[in-house]
Amino acid sequence: MSDGPSKTDITQIFKRLRSASANKVCYDCGSKNPTWASITYGIFICIDCSGIHRSMGVHLTFIRSTNLDTNWSWQQLRQMQLGGNAKATTFFRSNNCLTTDKQEKYNSRAAMLYREKLQQAAAQAVKVHGEKLHIESSANGDEVEPAKGEEDFFSSISSSSFPTFSSQSLCQPPQAMETNQAMSA
Repeated sequence: MSDGPSKTDITQIFKRLRSASANKVCYDCGSKNPTWASITYGIFICIDCSGIHRSMGVHLTFIRSTNLDTNWSWQQLRQMQLGGNAKATTFFRSNNCLTTDKQEKYNSRAAMLYREKLQQAAAQAVKVHGEKLHIESSANGDEVEPAKGEEDFFSSISSSSFPTFSSQSLCQPPQAMETNQAMSA
């Protein structure tokens, strides 16, 4: 494998990703034509929201420009290809994390689960697809097929096999959830 994707590879991948309607607006505030990304969540955000994300720290959200940065890794590009604004929205909604407060949302248990699952799925995609520019997608161009024998995490978020917490919001920080569970026991 080479050191990483070329500038041309990066440009082609983002051109394709930006064609999805949900990725044409900032995930956090709805501004049109976002040019920044939180690799951690595979979402597109505007420059103003990118500053907010940067202030939260790289342990919660890692930011790159989709236009200016040329040092993307294949892992990071796979996270963007497997993520997207629509999938993040679906995941957070299915786990009752409906807050618009960025600190609360990105410090929540739902955010922790999402970033872990996305990172794992991207690592698997790097192993399976290597430096292939575009990974297989379904007819609508938004979904990525899992490797044979692998469960597709993103299809599981709408199935009954993936836990959703209707009575308990995953929008709380993980420590708060543990405290609440201990108090109810």
